[in-house]
Amino acid sequence: MSDFASLLSSFKQDASAASAASKSPAESASAKTQLSRKRPLAKTTSAATPTSHVVPHFPSIHSNTRKKTDFELSFLGIGAQKAGTTWLHKLLQKCDDISLPKEQKEVHFWDWHHRRGFKWYIRQLGYHSQKESSAPLHYGEITPCYVVLPEPTIAELYKCFPNLKIIFVARDLVDRAWSAMIMELRDQTMGLHAGQFADGVIGNDNKITNNNIDANNKRMKLSTAQQRRLEQQSSPSSQPDSYFMDRLRNTTHDSRSNYAKHLTNWYKYFPSSSILLINYEEIESNPRNVLLKVVMHIGVEEEKAKQFVSGLTDNEVGQRVNAATTSVSSSHQLLTQRPLLKKELEKYLQQYSREFNMMLKSKGYDWRLDEYDLEAERL
Repeated sequence: MSDFASLLSSFKQDASAASAASKSPAESASAKTQLSRKRPLAKTTSAATPTSHVVPHFPSIHSNTRKKTDFELSFLGIGAQKAGTTWLHKLLQKCDDISLPKEQKEVHFWDWHHRRGFKWYIRQLGYHSQKESSAPLHYGEITPCYVVLPEPTIAELYKCFPNLKIIFVARDLVDRAWSAMIMELRDQTMGLHAGQFADGVIGNDNKITNNNIDANNKRMKLSTAQQRRLEQQSSPSSQPDSYFMDRLRNTTHDSRSNYAKHLTNWYKYFPSSSILLINYEEIESNPRNVLLKVVMHIGVEEEKAKQFVSGLTDNEVGQRVNAATTSVSSSHQLLTQRPLLKKELEKYLQQYSREFNMMLKSKGYDWRLDEYDLEAERL
């Protein structure tokens, strides 16, 4: 076996071992019939609901029972995946009035880790009692998967934090799905299963897991030629159009593309004034304005928010983080080189885009996503 093949095999063994180690005995017993996943598998409660989502329930944290001096969750970034949320997280970390997880971005408390308890959650956010803090901080986190939380979980969030501010960044549906599928293909090459993503997820005690460290160390040991071969194996050009359409139809990608459906659940509980919808294109054209809107939406006073944003350097504000295997521009170029696939993606996602644009109009926003005028293109 060549050195490169050995390294690639080692990557996949690490991913498999990490997945197995994260399972409880009950989960390991069911592994024969299910693909391993990063998130904890819900225990089966009945034959009728084998895959039901276990709803978090924290009655002692409900706003009508806890003290005003207790922890208050100020904001959640709920999506979209591959829409600049890591950029936003990195910059919000620099604001003295805001506290987010320090080491990793995604906590996944409200979908995966709520069994760890609320004390575990607030430790991830760097919470200290108000007696120890010189000034109240705005605590929050950004986990893009939250947008697809089931309605009962959103209802529980509202009972706990009715004044919670919600942030959602909407990216062009084709570009977002394409970027997500490229990331997934890269992760599959490294040994993760389809639909299982590796980026920015808190594991045990908010520390990067050993297998991530090992993988990063091994990547650093790859020669330039070996890195090129790894990129070739995870390149979109290695897969036919049918592969990407099959992945898009999968629940993982289809659900995250249906912005309007899932945001409707959030609007059922939180007022429109508590939900900020951001146009991803504005991050590229006017990142400082986006950041200012977000910081003020979270609750930082206007003067402080302006001082914070103006104090950032152009390099800090313009930094691109967590792109897929290639840059956004080259990723887009790869798709334009496959016009038939691009048309199929547009056709599949067109209705989702239209429905989200209807929501934007109803909420008073003056920007829209591309609706892919397929009829005009045929003329």
